[in-house]
Amino acid sequence: MPSPSASDRDRTLPHLPTPGIGHFSDHSDNGISIDEFSDEDAEFSTDLADDVVSLSSSVLDYEYENGRRYHSNRMVSPPFPGRRAQVSPAEIPTWSQGEYMLPNDEEEQDRMDLKTPQEILDLGTGTGIWALDMAEKFPSAHITATDIDPIQPSWTLPNLEFIVENFEDEWLYKKNHFDYIHARLLAMCVADWPLLIRRMYEHTKPGGYCEHQESAIWAWSDDGSLTADSPIFQHVQALDTAARLTGRELNMWYKIRGWMIDAGFEDVKESVYFLPYSPWPRDPHLKELGRYQAVMAQQAVESYGLRLCTQVLGWGVEPARIFQAMVKQQLRDKHLHAYLKVVTVHGRKPRGDWS
Repeated sequence: MPSPSASDRDRTLPHLPTPGIGHFSDHSDNGISIDEFSDEDAEFSTDLADDVVSLSSSVLDYEYENGRRYHSNRMVSPPFPGRRAQVSPAEIPTWSQGEYMLPNDEEEQDRMDLKTPQEILDLGTGTGIWALDMAEKFPSAHITATDIDPIQPSWTLPNLEFIVENFEDEWLYKKNHFDYIHARLLAMCVADWPLLIRRMYEHTKPGGYCEHQESAIWAWSDDGSLTADSPIFQHVQALDTAARLTGRELNMWYKIRGWMIDAGFEDVKESVYFLPYSPWPRDPHLKELGRYQAVMAQQAVESYGLRLCTQVLGWGVEPARIFQAMVKQQLRDKHLHAYLKVVTVHGRKPRGDWS
């Protein structure tokens, strides 16, 4: 069958917009180039997790100059190309090591802390990894991280507080209190999104920011490798249908910008990113992202699907598991060039709104 067309998607899921996407080909100037694999195996290894590596030590190869520490040694184009004729060759290596020219040592971090947000709220913190990173990055800030489940680490940093609470209940925080409110991957966790975003607006300080990050639980391809009758496409359709039956949307990522504008935020910016389901792209960065996503997607098939399919859609456990095995197998197919979309939206509360 042909790749799902816009009309196919609109008929099955009328609440989803027609995807605005670029064309992918083997040699596309604007899209994602497809890698050519030399081995004969038609599938990616089931041990994709082995390919997920930690941060390279080269990132920490800092430059030291005049007693200060600077950005790591990555040769880039000179940041002041118009000045090349005015700069001697001996000077060029000094400022061409990186585009960021300010120090990054402890002294500079202390200076930056003077203008960083001091009150931060993380909604639905999950494992707490984002909140822990923020607490470490901004030691002068106080981070409040909430979740309905106490699955966060028992140890924490002194400026981070994990609280077990439901953000859909009435908020007890002071209004106009937080410099920055963060929400990530809350799909299916919210019954009334406009209400949640209005609460975020009310509790953000004038001039403060709110940010949402959401992922589409959907699948696209531009070369016909994803068909309308494929297990993956049927899987995301089933998940979306089940989520709507529960009254908690799974694919609301494209509505967030409008909700934030309606709530009163200004300077609302939206960014949409393509995330490959596996390491099929030729681009090294996208290939690395595909390795991470391949591991996550294999695990997410059951996490998202087992309860929704059995309890909401009424499937039997065994049929559900057999179908999920088919989905996982297709996710490993090297000839499948599928991707999803990740959206980030942030906006600022007007500086004069203390209501």
